[in-house]
Amino acid sequence: MPSKEAKPAVSGGGAQDAKRVQCLDDIKNSDFTAERNEFHFRTPVLVDRWAPLLKDQRDVPMLCLMLNIAEYLLVGVSLIFGMNLWSGLSLLVRNLVGLAYLLTLVLLFQERFILCLHFSAHRNMFDSKMTGGSIMNGINNYVIAPFFGIPPGVYKLHHVVMHHIENNHGLDASATEEFQRDSVVCFLSYWYRFLIRIWYDLVYYTIATKKFDWLANVASWLVIWLGGIALLATKVNFLATLWVFIIPHIFAMSVMAFGNWSQHIFVNPKDCQSNFGLTYNCIDTPGNQTTFNDGYHIVHHLNARLHWSEMPQYFYDNRQKHIDAGAITFRGVHFFDVGALVMTGQIRKLAEKYYVHLGTKETAPTAVEVEAKLRLWLEPVPVEVRQAGAGKVAKKVQ
Repeated sequence: MPSKEAKPAVSGGGAQDAKRVQCLDDIKNSDFTAERNEFHFRTPVLVDRWAPLLKDQRDVPMLCLMLNIAEYLLVGVSLIFGMNLWSGLSLLVRNLVGLAYLLTLVLLFQERFILCLHFSAHRNMFDSKMTGGSIMNGINNYVIAPFFGIPPGVYKLHHVVMHHIENNHGLDASATEEFQRDSVVCFLSYWYRFLIRIWYDLVYYTIATKKFDWLANVASWLVIWLGGIALLATKVNFLATLWVFIIPHIFAMSVMAFGNWSQHIFVNPKDCQSNFGLTYNCIDTPGNQTTFNDGYHIVHHLNARLHWSEMPQYFYDNRQKHIDAGAITFRGVHFFDVGALVMTGQIRKLAEKYYVHLGTKETAPTAVEVEAKLRLWLEPVPVEVRQAGAGKVAKKVQ
């Protein structure tokens, strides 16, 4: 249950408590100048062959990443299935190779791909009017996604349609506002909803909003996905299927659950309908160079179709709106870092080291004041406020 008032943790007091947080004007934001790091290498010939199909040439890094992933999967998946079907290696060795394949996939590509999938779901990468454009637009969602544990055809419904229309309340099955968001028990409940209850929630959402075309789409792809996994596991090889499709699914949904939890871990309990009050921005962090500037999450909720390369400038152009709404901004950390700090009780560190005041130096709060605000924004949004938000969303959906 939330406390009646937010209180900062007890500290030693003195000058440290009176120290004001850093200000945006004192920061040289590397997001404008840092080299992009979403892909690992440029594939000769193929990039030049397919780049003309892009709707926007600023998406070449996404194309390069897709090719990197395709090349890794071609080798890795062939190795895992081939080794389990035809080699005489021991069970231990085959499991170790499977683990090595998965760890490499995760470390090199998991986060990068999910954000590539994310932005390509909001804005088609390829020009569908050009030959092959429509097919290329479906590759991330229907071909590559299952290898990263994401069922085909599900991501766009779950994120673009449900999450962005409902906006972290109403019928949004990924909403965080009802939870005490620094509670491990609450996160486990949220994790269960994200991993297990997702299918019920998606079906319920499509029926409740009369999106029957989406219902047919998700049901069809669920049958294909589950049927394909069952066929591979029983008729081809179970161990290879386990490492290539089953374990990645459990891992991906768990990681995405914590990712969304972290992105919406701070919610203004008095104004949860505002895009400035349901998430926060992470600026000047290396994570933005591997995630297509995903740290600008308030910006993304304000304009979901804004090109990822324009987000830093949009943030500065709309700085005053952020200030007026009391929006939260951090520097030098990304969402997983913020989530980890919150869940381990390091709110003061988050306030002192990473919080950024967007106004003038004279109006900058102390770390103690920021900590109190952050703790307040971790508490569950009151039921009456959530219901008011759901009413507004319901009208928009209709």
